[in-house]
Amino acid sequence: MDYEVQRFPWFDTCGAKGSIRETIWKYKRAIEGHKFLLVDFESNVDIATSRMVDVEPLRTQIYNGKVYSHWGSFPGIYDQSTLRLHVLQANGVNATSSLHNWECKEFTMSARNGNPYTVQFAIIVYFYEIPMSKLETFEYAVKQPRYKYRHGGPRTLDRFED
Repeated sequence: MDYEVQRFPWFDTCGAKGSIRETIWKYKRAIEGHKFLLVDFESNVDIATSRMVDVEPLRTQIYNGKVYSHWGSFPGIYDQSTLRLHVLQANGVNATSSLHNWECKEFTMSARNGNPYTVQFAIIVYFYEIPMSKLETFEYAVKQPRYKYRHGGPRTLDRFED
């Protein structure tokens, strides 16, 4: 059976450096019983409305899984879950990378602005969403679960030691 290529576009505005929206995230999870085959990752900056400075770029990045499940995830820094990183400056405002049919249940995109001005950008991820076998369903239930539960209490003291 042939599957149709789908796309997940994200159009947004990163705030100026030092603002609350300097770093922003977007998350997508496959529907129940399906997985993603990630094909391409494309980043663009709207140079007409954004005053970009060459020194400080806009960094866009895509991660395998949910960003909250990985320690130290930050746009512009590689960790083991990073699939691609694009650094967009005023002289290079478009970037496209192949993801070589990477299989995952969920992915996270992030953007970080280093400019003193707000920057408008677009990120598009092209993917196939295909059904999983029963064994793959069990595999991704362990690798990338839908819910994360805490393993400990709010403090380390025993409740009788207060």
